[in-house]
Amino acid sequence: MATAVSTDSAKRALLERLVDDAGLFPPAQLPMRLALRAHARHRESAYSWIGGRFVVPASRLDEFATARALERAPVDLSVVLDSGSSGAKGDTVRADLERVERIRQLDGVTVSSFEARLPRLALDDAATKRIVADLVERYPSTDVAFWYESSYAAGWATPPEQWLAVLASARKAAPANVMLGAKVRCGGAAAGATPSVEDLAAFITAAHAHDVPWKATAGLHHPVRGTQGADGSAVAHGFLNVVVAAAALHAGAVEASRVAEILAETNPRAFVVDPAHVAWREVRLEAEQVAAARARCVAFGSCSFDEPVNDLRELGMLS
Repeated sequence: MATAVSTDSAKRALLERLVDDAGLFPPAQLPMRLALRAHARHRESAYSWIGGRFVVPASRLDEFATARALERAPVDLSVVLDSGSSGAKGDTVRADLERVERIRQLDGVTVSSFEARLPRLALDDAATKRIVADLVERYPSTDVAFWYESSYAAGWATPPEQWLAVLASARKAAPANVMLGAKVRCGGAAAGATPSVEDLAAFITAAHAHDVPWKATAGLHHPVRGTQGADGSAVAHGFLNVVVAAAALHAGAVEASRVAEILAETNPRAFVVDPAHVAWREVRLEAEQVAAARARCVAFGSCSFDEPVNDLRELGMLS
């Protein structure tokens, strides 16, 4: 149920609505009004087509409503259900959804996505079933996505093969307008927050095997994997690595065993993004292949819109 992207250009298919605006989150942590101003500015830029939803915590929706009175540009929200500090479930989620109902009444505001980190594999629990039931009641026919994030700290709390299989089963029971998908965290300030190449590859291959759509968040500030920080001691995943690896796997252009190889790539010249095709080394994908993959690898959240766009321009991929 992901929004279709262009099939006329491989570049558009890869980058269209790829970057969700997470400017409220670290490390940017913009004040609400500044974040909304920046989002409106991005929507008016030459690269507005790359931008996606505005990501906001449910705990800050009242603040959003106040700032929204001064910033009137249309906005599509992805709401992070965060009232439960140890994980969003049960009554805390219901309280978050009530806040969302009030926000949905504002002119020019849509809410098409929810995100939640659950502390354990709980998709079969009664509490999680109530979350889905609440979404169905509030969105009886409108398309809405719910992104489930499993815990990661220097390793998966539950192997992706296991929790994505459970999610795939839950998807079968959901109505057609409610898309249940996965969310993978690719970085963070805490020690052990950045998954290894092998652990991230395990997620991507398991999501593909179980036909589970997903979005990424955190750490994907630059197109290609490389070092970051003043001392160059930290290594960050690249969003091109992640999306191209997923697209190549989805298209059958690489075996699952090569996903980690694409994720580990550090040479920007190994990637080509142009209207004719998207490529990594000898692997080439046409526009329709990329667009089909984007229905499963949907978006990634970034605290900066300008940073990934400027990096793509420097690589000559947006010229």
